[in-house]
Amino acid sequence: MRSCDPALSLVWDEDQETAVQSSHGGTKVAWGGPPVAPKHGRNRQRFDLTLADGDMAAEVDRLVALGATRLGRTADGTVELADPDGNEFCLAHG
Repeated sequence: MRSCDPALSLVWDEDQETAVQSSHGGTKVAWGGPPVAPKHGRNRQRFDLTLADGDMAAEVDRLVALGATRLGRTADGTVELADPDGNEFCLAHG
């Protein structure tokens, strides 16, 4: 998978809280450690990732091996997954 911003920098990593930001500025993306708050419905923030090239099935298998869970597939072939904390994300072929 290709990163959308290869200049992503760690800007905070303390007490099981982490944040990254583009070295060009802009919005920070942050997450915390355990305990994870209970989920109620779908996340308002989620990642939609695009596989630029390569084997979609192999990439999904790689993500599952890293701890992701398959949630389903949409009509256009996008695969819906969740990270180990249950946060949803999608993987599409670009």
